[in-house]
Amino acid sequence: MQDYSIKLRMTIVLWRECWLKPLSNYDIQTDICKYCNQSFEDRDIITSCEFCEIGIMHSQCADDHIFKNHTMEVQRKIELHKDRRLHDFQ
Repeated sequence: MQDYSIKLRMTIVLWRECWLKPLSNYDIQTDICKYCNQSFEDRDIITSCEFCEIGIMHSQCADDHIFKNHTMEVQRKIELHKDRRLHDFQ
């Protein structure tokens, strides 16, 4: 009989509250990402940084920006919310 040891591993995932709302370039008053300076394409998912006023950017660019520039703020937010329950839709 073989002995199988199971290692438990906890991964922290971050839930970004976002709304899928169709906007035009006129609505957001820009047509380029403030992080990568690339033009927004039709149906790009965009957001902004909740920690600074950098501006509107692609969702993936926001992830890169936040993890490069706001590590301490993210860690504080994790600690603040880690014991809170998820909403039913999460």
